[in-house]
Amino acid sequence: MLGRYDEFPTHAFRSAQFVYLDLFRRLQTAMARAMYRLNQRTIDLATITAASPPSCYVNFEFGIADTDAFHYLDQKQLSTVERALKAQSLPILDVFCAATYHIKKEQGGDKPLHFDYSVLRFTFENQEVELLLHYIRGIQRIPRKDFILFLKAQIDKELAEKQHKTLTLKSLF
Repeated sequence: MLGRYDEFPTHAFRSAQFVYLDLFRRLQTAMARAMYRLNQRTIDLATITAASPPSCYVNFEFGIADTDAFHYLDQKQLSTVERALKAQSLPILDVFCAATYHIKKEQGGDKPLHFDYSVLRFTFENQEVELLLHYIRGIQRIPRKDFILFLKAQIDKELAEKQHKTLTLKSLF
């Protein structure tokens, strides 16, 4: 089933609740587009967290669940998700996220650093969105709270571009 990973972990390291006062299809489409765009970019880590070393950058690799696997969110997968969302919104959206880090050297080139792996579960019900973040492994260069707020901002940016309502943070644990 698109959006749901059957083996999603039962323990979440961090959770957040949001209110969304519009159609979930719009939100889920914006989420997929935001993650697709993030897959295409290199981001200065200092724009995400104050805990960043100098000249450190991050690349994200987001994938959308489909029963027993996660599929990298490229143009083809984005089209698949958007077509599915035209028919109906998803009750659950499970996402895999790999964050790879590198430092730009003064002499040129990059020095690769460690990486982080996480899975996220978004549930949608009665104008409420719950996010469960399960940290799999890595060095946690981005604090979980900062990651959630960064992702919310990216989703809100997509929503605002289409002149849709944005997410309201209700709680962050």
